[in-house]
Amino acid sequence: MGKINSRRNNLLLIALFSVLTLLWMLLIYWFSANNGDDSGAMSGRILKKLLSLFYPHWSDKTAYQQNRIIDKFHLLFRKLGHFSEYLVLGIFLRITWALVSSVLIKSRQKHPAGDILLPAFLSFLYACSDEYHQRFVQGRSGEFRDVMIDFTGACVGILAVSVILYLMHRKHRQKPKKKQYQMLH
Repeated sequence: MGKINSRRNNLLLIALFSVLTLLWMLLIYWFSANNGDDSGAMSGRILKKLLSLFYPHWSDKTAYQQNRIIDKFHLLFRKLGHFSEYLVLGIFLRITWALVSSVLIKSRQKHPAGDILLPAFLSFLYACSDEYHQRFVQGRSGEFRDVMIDFTGACVGILAVSVILYLMHRKHRQKPKKKQYQMLH
């Protein structure tokens, strides 16, 4: 009975993370479908709100001064947006693949590199398709530099989840050994 519930829970988690991953991919697609003016204006508004929270004496600045500061940080902020979007995508892809592979692949047949390479490859393909898509959106362009920023963000997310899963697995493996050691003495 416990094995059936465990399998059902895994399948529910697979469904949940698959849906979350697809929704996140749709959100990235939606961001990319915004024309250049709308995209720039949206990121500019978000940046202005953030600067008003963290930039010293922001409210004392004139509109001209605020706009100059925004212009100074806008490109970096947009690139961090690329990185962050794909960081989350990498996290979702890695968790989804960990769940799927735990159901489909026997542990002795699994190779740890595969757990990282497949989500990374899917992230790279999606980043390429995303930048290609932007080539057809008014005021946008597809940049290989952005593919690399996206891919780097995804890899950071994938590696972060991989480290956490490794540490959880290691901790889980060590618990029984401690009990056996205590029983022997």
